[in-house]
Amino acid sequence: MAQSVETGPDGLAHLLDVLDLETIELDIFRSRSTGEPGGRLFGGEVCAQALVAAERTVPPEMAPHSLHAYFLRPGDTGARVVFRVDRLQEGRNFRRRRVTAIQHGEPILCLESSFTTDRSGANHQVSPPDAPTPEDCVPYGIQHPPGWQVNPHEVFDVRPVTTERSDYQRFIDDLWFRPRSGKLDDRVSAAAVLTYFSDLTFVSSILRPTMRTDIKALTSLDHVLWFHNEVRFDDWLYYAKSSPAVGDLRGLAEGRIFHRDGTLIASAAQEGLIHARRES
Repeated sequence: MAQSVETGPDGLAHLLDVLDLETIELDIFRSRSTGEPGGRLFGGEVCAQALVAAERTVPPEMAPHSLHAYFLRPGDTGARVVFRVDRLQEGRNFRRRRVTAIQHGEPILCLESSFTTDRSGANHQVSPPDAPTPEDCVPYGIQHPPGWQVNPHEVFDVRPVTTERSDYQRFIDDLWFRPRSGKLDDRVSAAAVLTYFSDLTFVSSILRPTMRTDIKALTSLDHVLWFHNEVRFDDWLYYAKSSPAVGDLRGLAEGRIFHRDGTLIASAAQEGLIHARRES
């Protein structure tokens, strides 16, 4: 079912075009377009496209309830990606798929996803944290690296909940977010759109326990999502992020995504690699 919001001139349309896939052969798909050459593909984009590929091999009455992805190699923004789907299980209530994303003859991502006919949702959940309303938070423009096809700031209105004005604090804090405008269509599921967003700034939460300032870059090693209730974009969503364990080189990010009405939509986890600046 299409869901829509009307909040501005930009929105979901371009993102849906990028996440949509071309069918090449049975269980083989390909991204339809590319960004500028020389950039690094956004991991959330490849994850979301891999989920779209898997969804197209299961009956429409089945919905994703989890996905586990490993980022294997940096992706190239100037080349299309081929997605090969392996059908691991064909059960009556559960079906599982493995998707390998390939560029230049090598895998750049491996994603396993599980689908179920169970649409009942969770009847027990944790509560969202206390936070200012999105109307009381200041919008934050996500600056995307060179070469990306989609500018996330043009798709989503993103508002960190921190009262701090520093870019560092706003980058690592919890977020309110929603699409600026547009509606979903039958090509791309709400779960795939949420998968795309769930990787934005997520790995940065491993900096919250230590507030390190010697960081040159962070690299996502994997990405995990569990869907607990229907994904809806009819109001603001809240992304609560934390880090239960951080070392000198690696840290674990945990996240929960709530609908504004308090419903827990999804849980996320990701391990990140820390690249520190070398002392001169």
